[in-house]
Amino acid sequence: MKIRRAAPTDAASIAELHTASWRNTYAAVLSSAYLAQNVPSERKQLWDERLASPKENQRVIVAVIQEDVVGFACVFSKYHESRGSYLDSLHVDTKYQGKGVGRALLSEVARWCESQSPGIGLYLSVNQDNLRAQRFYLGLGAHNAEPGVWNAPDGSKVPTYWFAWDSVSLLAQSANPALQANERALRNVGNWNRFESAMTAPTKNDA
Repeated sequence: MKIRRAAPTDAASIAELHTASWRNTYAAVLSSAYLAQNVPSERKQLWDERLASPKENQRVIVAVIQEDVVGFACVFSKYHESRGSYLDSLHVDTKYQGKGVGRALLSEVARWCESQSPGIGLYLSVNQDNLRAQRFYLGLGAHNAEPGVWNAPDGSKVPTYWFAWDSVSLLAQSANPALQANERALRNVGNWNRFESAMTAPTKNDA
């Protein structure tokens, strides 16, 4: 898997993934007609515009496996005076969920935000019925800051939570798959060393 900055040529793939994710995740909160008829063209227009004329504080990244875009994230640095940078979107193809793609994307988001505005936080909005996403973010150290409401583009008012991290530098470390793998390896080495020590330690009969 490769994580890289999105290019204008990625707009169609991102829009397609974004559409599929909304249809899968928001079926219970957005109208079926809106999801079927409006979302594809709206997402396509959104990503065409964002990638063709990005704002200075915008960063869009993609996760690529065998040339296919399987996940993406979009963040705006220094978006809010007190909350910090804003994670606008993070979506992963359903076939690759639970395989570390989202974690890798979030780690790169945090790394970039820290490079742009050291020492500030990161926040996002999560639908209250999206328990899978809540578990994912809580598992990476986010806290539920307060409830909110998403004024969705179909006219719905969707109950949400604002999730936040006070430090993106800590998030970058906790979400980094390589660091996690190294920590597991070190723990395994430590466990093996303790096992060897126990096996070679003298017993009363040896004394």
